[in-house]
Amino acid sequence: MSDEVLAAYAAATADDVGRLLETAAGAFSRTVFIRVIEAGYPDIRPAHVPVFAGLTIGGTHISELASKAGVSRQAMSAMVQEVGALGYVQTHPDPADARATLVSLTELGTKFCQTVIDVTLRANAEVDAQFGGRYAEKLRKQLRMIADSRG
Repeated sequence: MSDEVLAAYAAATADDVGRLLETAAGAFSRTVFIRVIEAGYPDIRPAHVPVFAGLTIGGTHISELASKAGVSRQAMSAMVQEVGALGYVQTHPDPADARATLVSLTELGTKFCQTVIDVTLRANAEVDAQFGGRYAEKLRKQLRMIADSRG
């Protein structure tokens, strides 16, 4: 019985839009991540990405980073400490609220983020070249529509 259900599950989800989007996004992200490592940042792991993704100009509270990433404040604090120990971010008291801690990029973190930008732009250009610019732009438009409609 369970074999039949598993076979039916595999068939039903083979062309599932969510699964296909997740697989494609994972492949693209892995490509970018491998290239970032090859560019000289072997110590950054995918688990560190939410720290960088949530940063804003002037510094960001750990609680805000946690909220953006959908993790607890304690989990984000641990991530920030780890990324900070690697030299990519620094923490400092919020001048407006001494109880709060702000996180900001270091010089190394700024260079890392610029590398991510460069690598991502190249990877996107490769998608354009592989599928044709018009098709790739149509794909982006459709993906934006899906993202916007699903929240």
